[in-house]
Amino acid sequence: MEIKNSCGNLRLGVIRHIRRTLSWIDAADVAGIDFVELRDGMWDADHDAPEWHKNATEQDLSVNGLYSRLQDGSSACITLFVRDLYRGIPRFYWLTPVVTMRIARTLAHEVGHHIIAERGYVFERGERVHPVEYEEEMAHRYAHHVTKKMKTRWYYRLADWATKDLASTHYIQGMLAWKASDHAKAAERWYESFHLDPDRNDAIYWYKRACEATTKRELPDPQAAEL
Repeated sequence: MEIKNSCGNLRLGVIRHIRRTLSWIDAADVAGIDFVELRDGMWDADHDAPEWHKNATEQDLSVNGLYSRLQDGSSACITLFVRDLYRGIPRFYWLTPVVTMRIARTLAHEVGHHIIAERGYVFERGERVHPVEYEEEMAHRYAHHVTKKMKTRWYYRLADWATKDLASTHYIQGMLAWKASDHAKAAERWYESFHLDPDRNDAIYWYKRACEATTKRELPDPQAAEL
């Protein structure tokens, strides 16, 4: 599969991480996807953009990837937003399986959307994929299926542990920033914690608290920006 680089600042090793991920995905599942495009980040939302896109732009929420279906005059493709994929990951991890697993979760998720677009289900006929929340869940399950296979290798299991440990580090940094009354920094650290480990409900809770303390108003759920 072709990988197109449209980044102004391509992170070290990213193409190798993508190729490693694709080696774990069944070739039949990516049939019909013409290319993977790499961009620094998602374009800013305009007036006609969907609400999740406007929220992501306004609140600097991460959007890791996007699947574009086959349409008249355009091919099916996946866009990966490299800056967001690497958000919260220190440079010394960039050439490690930590980034491979990070990219795998997003790339496989978007492949899951492609599978649904092509045949109407992921694993078995009759799966519920509408409304969009159900499609998101099935794409998430496909990503879990791929990463579960990857974690049969010890170094990917270690990378998974390291990612959760890194999320914990960001969480602790958020608490320290909160105690220092630096609410903007606390919000960023807690968001990075959630971004690396979506099971961190505590990070989501404190992220919202920090944002409210900074802006004095309620902010959208960061999960709403996950595609």
